[in-house]
Amino acid sequence: MATRKRPGQIAVQALISIVVAAILVGLATMARMALGPKLGALSPFMLYVAAVLIAGLVRGPFCGALVMLAGGGVGFALFLAPNGVAPPGSVAALMIFLAVSAPVLVTANELRVQLGRAMARLTAAVERNGRIAS
Repeated sequence: MATRKRPGQIAVQALISIVVAAILVGLATMARMALGPKLGALSPFMLYVAAVLIAGLVRGPFCGALVMLAGGGVGFALFLAPNGVAPPGSVAALMIFLAVSAPVLVTANELRVQLGRAMARLTAAVERNGRIAS
């Protein structure tokens, strides 16, 4: 049975998601910059997809959506249009990133929900067995 969260709790959880999203986008950006000499213009969003997956698993859909949007914007600005001019195909690359990241996020969140349910069932079973053994 779900309990209602107070507005203060919701705000704190949203703030935590924002901080986690910023950290994940920052880490993905730093890693992509470090790989820049090896990758060149290839796969500018590869690490942001991984960050979306992690965000969806750890914090849920809000955090994952923040990572998806921020990663798309940062990746586009830094790796596809660093001079403010988008070369041909760069907008298509951004759209493909968003199209790939959306189902990744949905899948990550579903996995997160299912793991939560499984852990709740396991906890209940352990508690029942503990009462029976006593």
